[in-house]
Amino acid sequence: MQAFEVPGMGPVAFVDRVRKELSGRELGEIVTLELDGDELVVRFSRMGTSELRYALDVADGGFSARLTDERIALLHGAFRQTFEEKFDQIIAHVGARSQQSGESVR
Repeated sequence: MQAFEVPGMGPVAFVDRVRKELSGRELGEIVTLELDGDELVVRFSRMGTSELRYALDVADGGFSARLTDERIALLHGAFRQTFEEKFDQIIAHVGARSQQSGESVR
C-alpha cells in the first residue's frame, strides 16, 4: 500500500468510513487511523506499534495518499503482509484504488 486514491470522498469522510468498517472486527482492535495536518496516520498496535504516514493530496472532491514514512515494530515484521492485506481489503471496500493501476487496492 504505497499509494492509493479515493475519488469522490475527502480524507475526513474516508477516515470515518474506515473506522466504521473496522469496528467489530479483530483488525479494528489493533488499527487506528487519524489525520495529522496533511497526513493520514495508520497505526498497528499489538506487541509493539507500527506507524505508516501518508502524504495527502486533496483534489476534485477526492484525494490521493502516498506513503512517506513507515516505522515497523520488530515483532510486526513477520505479520506485516497479513496486516496489510486485511487493511487493503477494508480500504478497497470503502472506495480506495491503487494509484498505480486504478484498480481496487487488493
